[in-house]
Amino acid sequence: MKFYHYSVDSYKGAKHLTNDYKNNYRFAEPYILALRESRETFHAVFFATMYMSREVKALALRKYENYQKDAVEGIFEYVRETEFPKDTSRLRCVYYCESEKEALDYARDDCIASGLFTKDQVVLLEVEVEENRVRRYDQSFFNLASEAIERNDIDSVFVYARKYFSCQRSDNPLIEVVADGNNIVLRSIPYE
Repeated sequence: MKFYHYSVDSYKGAKHLTNDYKNNYRFAEPYILALRESRETFHAVFFATMYMSREVKALALRKYENYQKDAVEGIFEYVRETEFPKDTSRLRCVYYCESEKEALDYARDDCIASGLFTKDQVVLLEVEVEENRVRRYDQSFFNLASEAIERNDIDSVFVYARKYFSCQRSDNPLIEVVADGNNIVLRSIPYE
């Protein structure tokens, strides 16, 4: 199956895309390990990383306080591991768009419009993906989980993770395609 992926300042001409290229699993892992112990341990890790994230940002070592996103990813991965073990991990995959236009729109909205990156730093890739490794989930549930964690509503994050991995659809679905198999780059398309 052919899908489209936008790369920001990281694609160097490889013939394959690496699952979890940025090693994001490592940021969610403390939350996953904490949940395996208990919810109380999760809360302790959450508040400790809140403090550390703010310190790291204040020192200009990281642009954002990502502890909330990392915690949501940790909860989602924990739910996937314990309740949907055959599903694709959000943390060990590549994200795709169904069409070239969709990928260009995402790149514009996520990267260019925010001012974080220039058009010269964005490359659109057409990629061949193993059909049996492709999953489609409603990203709206992840976005709602991110809002819930801002309110410290951890229980809702678990509910949204279950909806996500059971492939439910919200009233306004925002479908994301993830794949964790062999990702063969067919061609690169400069962002215009």
